[in-house]
Amino acid sequence: MRVTFRTAYGGIDYVNTAADQLAKARQQLASGKRVEKPSDDPAAMQRAIEGRADMRTIETYTRTSDSALAKITTLDTVLSGVIDKLQQATVSAASVRGSIATQQQREAAALALEGIRDSLVADLNTQFRGSYVFGGSESGTPPYAQVAGVWTYQGDNAPVSVDIGAGRSVEIALDGQALAQGSDADNVLNDLETLIVAVRAGDNAGIDTGMTALERAFARATSTQSKIGVDEAGITDTQSQLTSTRLSLLARVAKDEDADLAGAITEMTRADAAYRAALAAVGNASNNSLLDYLR
Repeated sequence: MRVTFRTAYGGIDYVNTAADQLAKARQQLASGKRVEKPSDDPAAMQRAIEGRADMRTIETYTRTSDSALAKITTLDTVLSGVIDKLQQATVSAASVRGSIATQQQREAAALALEGIRDSLVADLNTQFRGSYVFGGSESGTPPYAQVAGVWTYQGDNAPVSVDIGAGRSVEIALDGQALAQGSDADNVLNDLETLIVAVRAGDNAGIDTGMTALERAFARATSTQSKIGVDEAGITDTQSQLTSTRLSLLARVAKDEDADLAGAITEMTRADAAYRAALAAVGNASNNSLLDYLR
């Protein structure tokens, strides 16, 4: 009769332990991950969860900042055009100021001013991806339209801001009235209408008044563009910080989650040797008979 003893049963525990260790090492090599579930390393898993949550926040900020930069770049380009047109309007008006300008020259200047006015209307009614950018929060309505023959602002004075980082926001839609009118009695479009009439009539006083209004509009436009430039630079800096932070988080999460492949290979080799040794030990114990133990 053949018998088995506790040595054999204890050996089975060793076999199971070695098998578990071998399976874990093989899984790490197959997945490249040291931590895949909380029981693998609760503290590391918690840190990884928090790190991934932080990365999702950063990815949201990155998408928002990308969109904001595109819109602000559009605003910057449009404002450059506005500034150029205001300068052109001043030159056109100045060219016919005085008593030596002919009626033909005044008409040519008036027509040039009308073209500039129409171009400014298009600038102030610029859309970005279907939204008007100079209407404040009224993004679905053209900011400027003629109402009863008068250029009228149809937006509001509520600039639209978005968060591009923790504690960092930028305006992506502007108050067009602040740009076109500011503290003046009328907006620059109506000022141009009055100036056109003065140019055709050879009204030097009216031309002077119109040119002064253009100078104030020019100052408002350059001031607005300067602010836009600061926001552009701020977005670029913030994006660099977001990229750096994301890379740091990736490294931290990888440190907690990823397997040390060289270490996993060593562990698999050790576990495999232990598993084979345990199997051999159990096999030898199971082959012993009662006589072996009575010797």
